[in-house]
Amino acid sequence: MECIICDKKYEKNILYENDDFTIMLAVEPSTNGHIQIFSKNHYTILEQVPDETLGKMMAAANKISMLLFELLKVHGTNIIANNGVPAGQKIPHFSIDIIPRRTDDNLKIDWALKPANPEALDSVHRIIEEGISAPESKPIVEDKPKEIPAEKSIVQEQQKKMHESDKDKRSNYYHKLFERIP
Repeated sequence: MECIICDKKYEKNILYENDDFTIMLAVEPSTNGHIQIFSKNHYTILEQVPDETLGKMMAAANKISMLLFELLKVHGTNIIANNGVPAGQKIPHFSIDIIPRRTDDNLKIDWALKPANPEALDSVHRIIEEGISAPESKPIVEDKPKEIPAEKSIVQEQQKKMHESDKDKRSNYYHKLFERIP
């Protein structure tokens, strides 16, 4: 199967690669600094990507987003996975897009919301709930939490107390983090 990513047709766009993924300037950028992360192995859609690889790709997306804030002084980022052609996927190789945003960039990624039929919502809710709890499906969330060793829980309790006493400082820090507009 021919793939423009696997065949490195846009090799000049590559910023970084390792055994799991390739980070590159977007093939069809939405804005200056638009970056895409492609799995190193060819997977067409999200559901094919192994969890471990996907986790590494998301961690990289987070770091790229932070870099865009720091280096390009952007005001925000969209981190998007267009999964399938109807969802806007243009290249048949799964990717995560990190799109730098500015308050005045006039880029519209919105779509018109349509009110859902309450009966249809109930039906979808029931179908998904049954799919999640079906014995043959992999559990999405573990039923019981893992036990934490006693030493670890003591440390966590101490950290919790420390964080609670520092709550005002932390909330102020997080508030300032979202005010990154230069």
